[in-house]
Amino acid sequence: MELGKLMQFILVANILLGAHFLHFPPRISSVFQPEYFLDSSCTLSLRCQGLNDVISYRWYQYGSQIKGDAEIATNKNTGELVISKICTKQNLGIFYCIAENKYGSTMSPFVKISELVLKNVGRTQNPYVTCKENEHCQLKCTGKPICEPQNECTVSWYQGTGTTNVIKRNKSTAIDLEGNLHFLNVRKISGNKTYACGIWNQRIRNLVKGISITLNINNSIAAPLPRAIYHSRSKALLGGNAILQCIFSKIFVPGIKWKNPQGSYITTNDKYRIGPYGRQLQVMNVTYNDEGHYSCEANNLTQTPFLNVTSPPIFPENNSRFLIKTINISTDYAVNLNCNAVSSPTEKAPIVTRWMKNGILIRSFQDFDIQLLDNNSVLRIYRKRFEHAGAFQCVTENSEGIAVANFIIESEDVKGKDNKLMIIMILLVVSLVTLVTLGVIIRKRIYQRNKKWRRKTEVNTDIYTLPSEEFDEHQRRSYEEIRLEEMYSTLEEANSNHMTRCSEDHVGNNNTEVEDIGEYNGLRYQCQNGEVRPSENIYDRTNNVVSGIYDSTSMQTVINVYTI
Repeated sequence: MELGKLMQFILVANILLGAHFLHFPPRISSVFQPEYFLDSSCTLSLRCQGLNDVISYRWYQYGSQIKGDAEIATNKNTGELVISKICTKQNLGIFYCIAENKYGSTMSPFVKISELVLKNVGRTQNPYVTCKENEHCQLKCTGKPICEPQNECTVSWYQGTGTTNVIKRNKSTAIDLEGNLHFLNVRKISGNKTYACGIWNQRIRNLVKGISITLNINNSIAAPLPRAIYHSRSKALLGGNAILQCIFSKIFVPGIKWKNPQGSYITTNDKYRIGPYGRQLQVMNVTYNDEGHYSCEANNLTQTPFLNVTSPPIFPENNSRFLIKTINISTDYAVNLNCNAVSSPTEKAPIVTRWMKNGILIRSFQDFDIQLLDNNSVLRIYRKRFEHAGAFQCVTENSEGIAVANFIIESEDVKGKDNKLMIIMILLVVSLVTLVTLGVIIRKRIYQRNKKWRRKTEVNTDIYTLPSEEFDEHQRRSYEEIRLEEMYSTLEEANSNHMTRCSEDHVGNNNTEVEDIGEYNGLRYQCQNGEVRPSENIYDRTNNVVSGIYDSTSMQTVINVYTI
């Protein structure tokens, strides 16, 4: 695990080292949503981050640099944008960030900051609606409250004052995607009552009602016929989900069948979901191929709701609204920077609204030998010697949003080629040193592991030791220890022989105890006066010591004296 982390660290170090030597402007790494909504506390924090030796950050609102005040604060070192607890219109709008180092600047995606909204519109007198019994009756959501973001808002209908009596969707009652209420076959019992729509905002967690409507029901002369009364025209962003709707009137409406734009019948699966009573069709993860007219059929009636798949400008290189691209430019030739973002196939092409150099708007082309082509979508650079490497930016827009492209310029000349070769050589040397270092570390760890294993083997007495290892251990003992062991071994052997001989001699002689003691004392006297040669060893059993010099190498007969 530690070696893996070390290798990852060295790899990242090599990449950062290479990025440093390449002298490139920063690369924005932050991912922003297209739109943010201030919550009820009116606070929001965004952080802009870049790679390649970022020195500082700047935030802009509507193209003007934010200086920082009590409501909006920025940090040039961390790239953070903080909106305080003061809710004002000055906190809203279009924002973007510039990341800068000494080699140039790049621009972040554009971000829209909006406020959460749920409020009533102007009040009017309560309207009256008259319908015929058993026929279709529609009540429009009059005074519909404004609600943002729309994907967090839901519509409900209520009878009378307050919010207790909720009108439920069923086979004879429907609410369309615009918030209108439909009685598919209204009855007398529903008349002479007031109704009002209400909007619930999930983010704010609050409900606001619209204007109340009084409904009157008249008698019907003829039996009504089934009618196709509503179909939606829906819009969805590329990659999102879409909802289409069809509503038919009559008491008993047979099941609604759906067809896709290619004319094939639809069933519920991972791509499509059909809602209750067959009135709604949900299309999941829409693509441009999902755009077109759908068909909903019931009782020989057909309606054709339309789905429009749209998106902000998208760059084909990465299918995103944000692009960072490195352009290699030769000093002897012109280069074209193509801001080639596209819209939905059925919509108008995006419009390039501005070109920038290192985050600064190009107001005049006199400072650069450049030319705009193809409705400002192509920037051509003609400079004979491109001395200022850095980055150019294009900003392009359509009805659904804004896209940004960063073109990082790499100027290549003879010196540049030599520098690139030097960089490659440096990286190769660093990689080689890395491999050698890893080899040494691995070898050292293997040696330490084996050494630790040998130690465990020596400590364990149950493990069999080879004779060679025993001999080695014997060799490691000192000379004095070996000599001492041999001496005591010889003494024991001499003692044993002495006992045997004495026993035999004692049995065979007729000396008395007094005579034996006298003979022993005589020999002892001779030893003490130096009359006995060093080779004649005398073992004194009386005091259990050697009386004389013990010579283990002597081949002479040992004089044994046994004391009874």
